[in-house]
Formats: sequence, C-alpha cells, structure tokens
Amino acid sequence: MNTQTELTHDQKRDFYNDGFIVLRNIVSRDLTRAAKRRIHVMIGREGSLRRHYKDLSVAPELPALVNETDLGDLLRNTMGEFDAPVKAMPTALHPFDASETITSYGVPGSEIPNFGFVPHLDGQWAGRIPRNQNEVDNWNSPRTEHFGTGDANNRGGNNTPLFQDPACKLSIGSFTAFVGVALNDQTEFGRGNLAVLRGAHHAVEDFFRMQRDSGKVVGPEGEGWPRLRPIGESGVTMNHLPQAIRDQFSEGLETTPDGTTWLKPTPILLDEGDAVITLHAIPHCGTSNRLGHEPRMNVYFRLRRHRPGGATVLGDSDHPDRGWNGEFLDYPDGYNPWEVAIEKLCDHWSEWDGMKEFVAEQVSQ
Repeated sequence: MNTQTELTHDQKRDFYNDGFIVLRNIVSRDLTRAAKRRIHVMIGREGSLRRHYKDLSVAPELPALVNETDLGDLLRNTMGEFDAPVKAMPTALHPFDASETITSYGVPGSEIPNFGFVPHLDGQWAGRIPRNQNEVDNWNSPRTEHFGTGDANNRGGNNTPLFQDPACKLSIGSFTAFVGVALNDQTEFGRGNLAVLRGAHHAVEDFFRMQRDSGKVVGPEGEGWPRLRPIGESGVTMNHLPQAIRDQFSEGLETTPDGTTWLKPTPILLDEGDAVITLHAIPHCGTSNRLGHEPRMNVYFRLRRHRPGGATVLGDSDHPDRGWNGEFLDYPDGYNPWEVAIEKLCDHWSEWDGMKEFVAEQVSQ
C-alpha cells in the first residue's frame, strides 16, 4: 500500500507540466472490491448502470475511496480544504467491438483513431443538436429548437446548463480537481482508459484569460469558441475544444478519409487501487474498451477547494454553482459565484495551496 500524503518535488513538477499525476496503489483492495461489488449489484438489477446511477452515486462504498484513504489526505495537502465527497460518478465501460455505424463525429466509430479519443473540458452543455449543416442557424450561438430557451434555463441531456449564470456570460462549469480511482486493470491502452491532452492546461488557462479580457462570454459561444463545428461533408458536432487550443497540439495528428484531424492522447494506465488527479483545465476523454475482457470500472470525483461563500460541492457535478437539476442556489449577499468561477478558470493554480511555492518558482524562471 502507498501511504503517501504529500506530493514529492518531482511529482509536483510533473503535475505542473502535465496537468495530471498518477498515484500508484493508494487505495486498498478492500475498498476497491467493495466499490466494485456495489457497482455490479446495481448493474445486475436490470443490466444497466445508467438506470440506477442516482442510487449508486450516493452509495457509501464510493466516497470511501477518498474519505477513508490517504488519497483524501494527499488531496487536502495539495489542494487545500474541500468538501468531503458524499457522491461520486461511477463508470463501467463494457468491452465493445469497433463499429461501422456513423458516430456524432461524422465518421464510423472504427475510423476514429486512438480508441475514440475526442477530448473535452468538463462543465459544458451536451444535448441534441442539428445533424445537417443546413439546419444550423448560427455556428457560434445556435438557437434552433434543440437549444430550447437558449439561456441559463436550458439544461442539456447531461443536466448541465447552457449558461451557468443568468446574464449568460459563463457557459462552462468550474471546479478544481477531477479525480479517478481504478477498480480494475487498465494498464494497456485500449481497455477504456481515461486519456488526456497532456500539458494543455496551460493553453486552456491562457485561452480563458483571452475570453475574459474580451468582455464577452467565457466558455463556448465566447471569443474563439463556437458551440458547434462542421465535420465531414455535411455533418455537425459539438465543438468540445477551441481550435486555438487544438492547433497547439498538432504533433501526432491523424487524419480520417473525410479530412478530419484527430489529436494524439496520453492514455492513463492504471491498475486496481491506483488513482489519477487532473486539473479541471486538462482536456480529457474516456476511450473505448476494445481490448479488455471485462468492463472498465472507475469511480470519478469532481472536487473543489473551498470558496468562502460558495456552494457545498457534493463530488459528482460538473456545474457545482448550480443545483444538479440546474436550479439556482442561494448565496450570501455580495458573493458572485460566476465572477469567482471566471477568476479561478483564469488562474487554476490559485486553488492548489500545496503547489503555490512550486508554481511561483516556475513562473519566476
């Protein structure tokens, strides 16, 4: 068992440079097996995790992976005080053969390189969109019937609001850390691994600063980030990542026959009991489980360092300044959660107390 509760200097360097850190064997097998059993019990009810997701997200075996382990202490020493999670985001990716069915990206799933790596940033609206380019009324700020009211009252199929704030100036959720605990073997790329765009957090932070300084929307529909983009000859897809960021990570690009380019990932190779900590600002994606012989099982947590006056963060939501179902929350007089969220998106290391000295050294060099 890894009893580590502080990052080493080398780990801090890697975390700063890469935007993620892997911690080996930090969660005991007793706890991972208990969590895995609970997931299997839920799936076994009707053969679907999704149908019982709400019940499973609050199962005590899942928050225990953070709350009853050295992982929780390490997070607290690295990030600072945060709400102990009471909910989690369990995932089970079953093995599946590459499909010739056309995906929402305009090409067959079998053609998307790197086991379907299409990186995104958490906290974006996701839902039904136009399927044909002729249907799109506006690529930057589409307002077809797919987007309902087109304001902060519209929620996607993922429950995330189209805009976080009533003034529609922030279109992305804000938290500090995306943390995953592996419940089984994912030491080979192709077993449904989480994969990241290594080092892109610096570019993401710079991009948010540019958007903020423009005085317009921060997130999709803001400067340089159309909500939709064309793909293939006539298809439409969500624009999960701005082109300006994609352009900075062109090494290893692959191109499908329709001319679409696909970014090269860094797969996160985990074994049971390992954990990964990433910044909110690191583009990431869960890839396809094409080589595994059992479901890939991870439990994820979205955690946030305490923001005085801010909402209690339960551990699973990518829009914690709003309720899970998009409801507006009450805040103390004088506290503006949207202004604070934008400030943190533009200075993500400000929410990592245990990294401050190291970050200051890097910035001064």
